[in-house]
Amino acid sequence: MTSRPASIRAHRVPAGVPDFAASPRRHPFDLDPRFGAVLLPFGVCDPTDAHVDLDDDGLRVRFGHFSLVTPVRNLAGAQVTGPFRAAKALGARLSLADRGVTFGSTTERGACIRFHRPVPALDPLGALRHPGVTVTVAEPERLVDAVEHYATQTRLTTARRSEPTPQPGPVARAGAVLRYPAGLALTATRYLRRLPHVDRAEDTGDASDLPPALPEEFVDAHLKTVGEGSGPLLHRIFTVDVRDSGLDAAALMDRVCADLDRAAPSEVVTFRKKRGRLGEVAVGDEYVVHMPAPWNGPVRVVHRDATSFRFATLAGHLEAGQIEFSAHDTGRGVAFRIETWSRPGDRPSALVFDVLRVGKEVQLHMWTHFCLRAGDLSGGRVTGGVRVRTRRASWPVRVGGGTGARAGEGTAG
Repeated sequence: MTSRPASIRAHRVPAGVPDFAASPRRHPFDLDPRFGAVLLPFGVCDPTDAHVDLDDDGLRVRFGHFSLVTPVRNLAGAQVTGPFRAAKALGARLSLADRGVTFGSTTERGACIRFHRPVPALDPLGALRHPGVTVTVAEPERLVDAVEHYATQTRLTTARRSEPTPQPGPVARAGAVLRYPAGLALTATRYLRRLPHVDRAEDTGDASDLPPALPEEFVDAHLKTVGEGSGPLLHRIFTVDVRDSGLDAAALMDRVCADLDRAAPSEVVTFRKKRGRLGEVAVGDEYVVHMPAPWNGPVRVVHRDATSFRFATLAGHLEAGQIEFSAHDTGRGVAFRIETWSRPGDRPSALVFDVLRVGKEVQLHMWTHFCLRAGDLSGGRVTGGVRVRTRRASWPVRVGGGTGARAGEGTAG
């Protein structure tokens, strides 16, 4: 037990002294040898166990058994803080006042980093989220300067966006819970009735299943990209062929966009517009996808052309990723298609989607219904039922010799 604190003493990086052996983007913790025994239960034994990495890929904090990861666009600002009382600063601590988290290795100084939206750290399931983190790095000024560099860019972008779509209050959430059993029963009945008309297949995915690049002007602190999800990537395509349609692809898409609820299964989902004009879908519009459960799905329109539009998920959504609705003309009518690139939004969602498969099957019913209703809106007849193709890829997705966690959802500038 005495040898481990000695290891901390030998490797301590004093405040103000750069760690030249580390990456210039790495900020080691100031491991005070007086508190070596206190830090051992948290898994901090030497400098490799406690450090902060900050670069274009995001902020990554490791503190023994604990970690925190968030993209740089979620950085709101930082400041130097301290000194601290040992009882409140050492180890991994939760503030009961503001739910902030502290990773402390000394009582002298640290950097307090604020987020636009809370992130998980202490809770392995991700249910407990923190609006900020305090880290006792050896050079807090250097880390604060680096955070402020990214935060300034984020503030310029976020200032042009609306505030995050509000989530329902306690009364609304309670009402949604009470409606859930009836909605689920109706969903199950329609789901079982529709199964014989669904042609479904599943395969292993690869780098080709990464989502499209996001327009740079819509990548802000509120967006929830596929890289921020949990679990595997699911790339799903729902397709119907419509014969003798009275509308071409562009006219059908205009009719769908005029009122998304006309195609949606009302017992599972309704679309409420929170930004933009009613009766159309335009780039920059925002919706809340209301579901008969204690959660809703805020989304933003990031693409729109004559025959398609695409949503990206926002903070608070059950999933993380994108979904595109499109139509194209065929020789005998039109084909309507829904394509999703998504991961569960957090670990509890991963349990619902990937382990229990409940979310995945509800999604199947929701989008097969939407495809069939789009066929009805066209004035034609659906032939051959709905084809569903699912490709499942482990995350991060391998691209060439490396990984492609950012490749498919970077920005298109």
